[in-house]
Amino acid sequence: MTGHRQPTNPFRTFQEARDFLEKAIDYEKRTSVKYTDQNFNLARMEDLLAQMGNPHRSFRVIHVAGTKGKGSTAAVLESCLRAAGLKTGLHTSPHLVSLCERMLVNGQPPSEQEFCRLLSGVRAYVEKKRREARDTAPTYFEITTALSLLHFAQQKVDWAVIETGLGGRLDSTNVVSPECCVITAIALDHMDKLGDTVDKIAGEKAGIFKPGVPVILAAQPYAEALEVLRSRAEAVDCPRWEVGREVQVAGTEPLSAPPDSPEAPVGWRFSVRVPGRTYDGLSCSLLGGHQVQNCATAIAALEMLRGHGRLDIAPQAVREGIARCRWPARVELLGRRPIFILDAAHTRESVAALLDAVRTHFPGRRLRIVFGSSADKNWQGMLVLLAPRCVSLITTQAFTPRAADAGMLAHAAREAGMKSARAVRHPPKAVREALQEAAPDDVVCVTGSFFVAGEVLDAWRQGAIPQPQRQ
Repeated sequence: MTGHRQPTNPFRTFQEARDFLEKAIDYEKRTSVKYTDQNFNLARMEDLLAQMGNPHRSFRVIHVAGTKGKGSTAAVLESCLRAAGLKTGLHTSPHLVSLCERMLVNGQPPSEQEFCRLLSGVRAYVEKKRREARDTAPTYFEITTALSLLHFAQQKVDWAVIETGLGGRLDSTNVVSPECCVITAIALDHMDKLGDTVDKIAGEKAGIFKPGVPVILAAQPYAEALEVLRSRAEAVDCPRWEVGREVQVAGTEPLSAPPDSPEAPVGWRFSVRVPGRTYDGLSCSLLGGHQVQNCATAIAALEMLRGHGRLDIAPQAVREGIARCRWPARVELLGRRPIFILDAAHTRESVAALLDAVRTHFPGRRLRIVFGSSADKNWQGMLVLLAPRCVSLITTQAFTPRAADAGMLAHAAREAGMKSARAVRHPPKAVREALQEAAPDDVVCVTGSFFVAGEVLDAWRQGAIPQPQRQ
C-alpha cells in the first residue's frame, strides 16, 4: 500500500476525512483513560502498518520522548538534517491548527487533498475493524501516526524525526526501529496514565530504548528520573551521552529587547562541547533558556550518530539548522508593539520556563496573560505562578471537551492574587481585548493549552486577531 494505487472509496473532502477520523477512539480528548495494553495496543498499530506495507521500515529514524522540550528538540533535529541536504520527515502531536501539521516533509505539510488520499487508502480496513469490534479498531492517534509514516515512505524521506505522543513504552510510535533515541526533560505530567512519580514516568519514557541503539539524555531536573533512565539504558546495552556530563553548554548569552530597544533581535548565542568537537558561537532564535538545552540535546544526538557511522553531517549544517529552526507556539514571537507571544505551555514547569523567557528576553516590561487550560492539567499550579507576575489576566477556553471552564479559571486566578482576572470564553476575542488594553511596551502572552494556542494561531493567520497599530 506504500505505492499510489487508487482507493476504491476515496474521501471527497477534507471535512469528510476529518469526520471519519473523529469516529475513532481519541485518547487525546478523553480526560480519563486507563493506561493499559488494551487501550494503548502496539499489536493493533502493527496490524495497521502491515496493511500499509510496513512503511516505517523504509527510512531511518530518530525517536524522541520526554515531558518537556521533545517537540522543540525534534524540530531542531529535523532542521539540522534538512540543512545537511537530506530529505526529512517530522512527526509531532498534537497539531495546532491542521491535522496535516503532524506529518511534515522538508518542513511542509501535505495538502488536504493528499491527506484525503492517504486516509482513503486505509478506509476499508478501518471500517472493517469498526464493524468487528470498536475496541479492536485503530484509534485516532494510531491512524494519524500511521498516515505520517506512510506519507514519509511515499515521499521517500531519508530520515524521519518521530516524537512520541503519550509516554513511550505503549506509544503508537514505538513500532519504529530507531538509529538513536532521545529523552528530553522528565516532569510530572499525564500522571493519571504514566504514574504519580517521576521515576515511574521516566520508566515509561525509557520504553523506547532498543538494544544497542544509542541514547541521548537531556539534562534532567529530577535525579530519580535520571537514575531510571541510566539503569534502563545500561540494561539494554545502549551507548549513552548525557547533557551536563559528556555534553556541555558554555558561553550562553541571551539576546533581549527591553523597552528602550524594542526592535532588537532576541534569542541566544551559545557554545556546545561534545566528545571530540566544540560548536562555538551558535545562534538560535528560539526563546527561553530551555531551548539552549534542547539545541544541545539535538546536537548530541547528531554527533552520536556521526560517531557511530550512522550519519554523515557537517558542523556547518548543524549551525545552519539551529539558526533557521522555527517552532510555532513555543514562546513564539508574533508581534512587537505590544510584544505578542504565543506559547503552548501546559505544565507548571513549562509555565515557569515561559516566565523565565519573558524576563530574559523582554526585561522591564509589564506582562498581560491570556490563559486557558485543559481540565486534567495542573491549572491551579500554573495560575499560582502567573498571577503574581502579570498586571492583567484573562481566562478563556478552547472548543474541546477537555477544556477547563473559563469562569472557574478566573475565580482561581482571583484566589491566586490576580483580583481583576476575568473570563472571556472565546480565545481570539480574549486575545483581541488583551492586545487593545496593552501599552506599546507591554508583553501579551497566550499560554496554558495546546488547544487554546491552536485556536489563537489559526485566528492570527487568518487576520482575525490584528496587531494594534501603536504610535
